[in-house]
Amino acid sequence: MTQQYSDEQLGAAAAAFAAGAVTYDERTRVALPPIPETEPMVPLGVRVPPALAQRVRAAADQAGVPYSQLVREWIELGLTDMAGDLTVSVAVLRRAIAHAAQTGHAA
Repeated sequence: MTQQYSDEQLGAAAAAFAAGAVTYDERTRVALPPIPETEPMVPLGVRVPPALAQRVRAAADQAGVPYSQLVREWIELGLTDMAGDLTVSVAVLRRAIAHAAQTGHAA
């Protein structure tokens, strides 16, 4: 269970730290935060016409995934194709096949 601290407790801790009154005991065991299951994401701004944005969101809704995930998969497929690389995640490949089957053309 995560410990919740009041604003007063946090303020007192910050003041003690600023005053140099904080001591450290390197022998004390601490629990490290869990390792993230996925790599961190960075924002990538892309400007598209409103009609295209609507089509992307509709395709994501149809696929049952967030639109940002669908766009990441499409980017991965495009870069893989450009590089002539045959390595792509199975999830991306399955979604591309399903999209092509539903729309009658490739993703």
